[in-house]
Amino acid sequence: MTRGPAETPADDSPVHAPDIEVLAREAQVPREAVAQLYAREWAALTAGARITSFLSILTTRKVRALLRQRGQPHRGRATVESPLPVATPLLADAYR
Repeated sequence: MTRGPAETPADDSPVHAPDIEVLAREAQVPREAVAQLYAREWAALTAGARITSFLSILTTRKVRALLRQRGQPHRGRATVESPLPVATPLLADAYR
């Protein structure tokens, strides 16, 4: 009996390797630690899932959130401060 991607354990699947690599690199955490966390979350989500199409996306989001909660740095989304001061008038105000 062959297993589909949703039934494959996440830690030994080449399908999940790119997600695990990206998470490990972003969080600056060893790949093995991320793989264990990913496998745990994959198993938890798979256990109650009736629709398995998006499990890898949901697992990746959950693991990323857990890594952030642990205080690991995440560089995936940079915040950019506005170069304009707070009191700058709106463009519409210039034409009044």
